[in-house]
Amino acid sequence: MEQFGSADLDLARRFYWALDDPGTRAVLDFLIDHPDERFEGAAIAETLGLPWHRDVARATFAYGEVARSLGRSRPWQEAQLGYLMPADQATILRRARERGSSTRETV
Repeated sequence: MEQFGSADLDLARRFYWALDDPGTRAVLDFLIDHPDERFEGAAIAETLGLPWHRDVARATFAYGEVARSLGRSRPWQEAQLGYLMPADQATILRRARERGSSTRETV
């Protein structure tokens, strides 16, 4: 599957606004706001005040399912060393976030 590209702003917006859970959204926002930086799930959970590091894994799983349903690959990398969102993906998703929830669509 392809990553979100520069022509995919509307698709990226649908991806970003697909889930309303604040914890899930916080994980995605954290990755968007820290492009090209790798963080372990426990560090993300602690920074965001999430009760468990598994909440980070659940959030990324949920967004991964949304990305797949839109025909796109996950816009972050996940490995034993943690999670990382490349700057190009963060830029697209930041723009999608700035478009606001007033244009929210369901997937």
